Amino acid sequence: MFFFFNLKGGNVMTVGSTGSNGVQNTQIYQSLMKSDDPKPLSYTRQYLHEGTADSSQPFGKAVNFVNGNLGSHGDDNISKGKADSYVRDVKLVEEGKISNSAGFANSTVGWIQEGNLVAAVMNFGGMMLAGAVDKQNMYKSNPGNG
Repeated sequence: MFFFFNLKGGNVMTVGSTGSNGVQNTQIYQSLMKSDDPKPLSYTRQYLHEGTADSSQPFGKAVNFVNGNLGSHGDDNISKGKADSYVRDVKLVEEGKISNSAGFANSTVGWIQEGNLVAAVMNFGGMMLAGAVDKQNMYKSNPGNG
């Protein structure tokens, strides 16, 4: 259950997993919540799922989570090229060749170029949060960098 506050009027709007609230039709909501009536994944979303399913790092886990949630709502608003870039970046993060933050940053830029500001903002937030994990990963791989 989520609560959204109207700062002007102080009203609280409750959003559950059922109902006909407009919030449930937003890309943000669908990115974070699986559908109560899941749809099969499209070819592109299935490809992305398979390319990120075994991720151990936050970037890959986040891509897999959001992809699954959007796909469960029947969303296929992702190009094969974008899916390819996610799979490539997830592999680079898993190999330690780029950081989680860099994966999110690459995705942010890509979504800006495609004009999807919601996805860009969500990935920018992920980039900011991933910094702490990247610092921990750096410390584990090189304890002299504390």
